[in-house]
Amino acid sequence: MTAANKNEPDADSSADAIVTACGYLTAQADLEREAAEVLSGKFDECTFDQGYVHQPLYACLTCTRPPENYRQDGILNNVERPSEPAGMCYSCSIECHTGHHIVELFTKRHFRCDCGTQRLLPQISEGSNGQCCQLKKLRTELQNIKNSGNTYSHNFWGFYCRCDKFYDASTESGEMIQCFVCNDWFHDACIGKVPDEESYSDYICRECVGKHAILRYMNTNNMICGTVVDGRVTHVVANSAIHDASTDPAPADEGDTEEPVKKKTRSTGCRQRQDLDVVDAKQPFDLFMVDGWKEHVCTCIDCMREIERSSLEFLVKEEDVVEPEEDEPRSESLYESALRQLQTMDRAQAVDAAAAYHTLSSRLKDYLRPFAASGKVVTNQDIHTFFEQNDKNNL
Repeated sequence: MTAANKNEPDADSSADAIVTACGYLTAQADLEREAAEVLSGKFDECTFDQGYVHQPLYACLTCTRPPENYRQDGILNNVERPSEPAGMCYSCSIECHTGHHIVELFTKRHFRCDCGTQRLLPQISEGSNGQCCQLKKLRTELQNIKNSGNTYSHNFWGFYCRCDKFYDASTESGEMIQCFVCNDWFHDACIGKVPDEESYSDYICRECVGKHAILRYMNTNNMICGTVVDGRVTHVVANSAIHDASTDPAPADEGDTEEPVKKKTRSTGCRQRQDLDVVDAKQPFDLFMVDGWKEHVCTCIDCMREIERSSLEFLVKEEDVVEPEEDEPRSESLYESALRQLQTMDRAQAVDAAAAYHTLSSRLKDYLRPFAASGKVVTNQDIHTFFEQNDKNNL
């Protein structure tokens, strides 16, 4: 038996490492298709100028440094000292933080993008002092701005639920349910007994119920109460509120041809709040709200004052979520687009492009000639090395 030449690549590994033009174009098309599915919206405009809005948010754990109790192994931070939590819009998460450790926060209310402000200066490299946002117009002035109207939580460090655990999609086995009021996410196991998914539309956590009296003493048959015992919902009961027909809008006349306009008016008497002595103030419970429940929230003078005082206007108003504008799907690959663009060039540009191509082709042939002479397999790394050298020669 003769010893294998250690300089000769293994047959199987060599076959896997060979790069063909056809294979490269196919892989590139697959990457483009996958990117179009994941990043379906345009990302050329930041939402900062729209002010405090309801929008999808992201946090960057590369450009911020959490306190010790929220630090995670394996996540490298380019910030030396602990920093404040920060959030950014969809566009900034791509344009300014590509390659960073990004946490998707989903939608949150009344939030203005922090990217480029005091809270979040994108870190280009380790030890850098941060760079201005790539999308905002007032780039230099942003560094003096702090969005005082934003609200932050442990979500911005990647932690969720009352158990305060870091969310790792690769290891998470249960379901996460979002609270309609605080927008935090909770493990179904930490909630306890949860009604069938088809029987409710929104979840309100016990912390929010305990914090806001308007929720705790709400009395409507459009909700399911989940009684909490020893930290878990043990049983759920549909609320059996007494329906007062006098509060319903008058039926439209049969001769009416137009639909009545839905408009909430403030009444002087509270029609849905339960008596204080009916609800045990010390008994925690979760609420599972049935579809259409917002139409039954009381809008009497007292309730509306409390709603406005607690910044809960979204309980009685429709919310508009600022979503990224949908990007038009590509009908051609980048390769096909480049060929089409070449055909639109004038003669001078086409000649320059052809000359540049000839130069690149000649360099590539010279680079590959030793491989052909020795019979050595050309790998992905070899191609990357060539282009790195070519970029240096062009400087």
